Amino acid sequence: MTCTEARLLMSAAVDCEISFIEQEQLQQHLALCAPCCIEFETVKKTKLIVRARLIQFKAPQSLVNSIMELTNADCRHK
Repeated sequence: MTCTEARLLMSAAVDCEISFIEQEQLQQHLALCAPCCIEFETVKKTKLIVRARLIQFKAPQSLVNSIMELTNADCRHK
């Protein structure tokens, strides 16, 4: 794996959005490449900071119901 390929996977890896094989390849690369390892740690820290500061709101049940009704209606028309 090249550094460019590793950088493309870093954010997705932090979010657990890559395959097992990609995860293994990335880990092998990080074990051998100090600059990428440092960058990966920075990506992880950045995502943790963003998640910690993110304000999450619960959607009102009426909105959830409306969206579900629209989704179901779309599925029936296909």
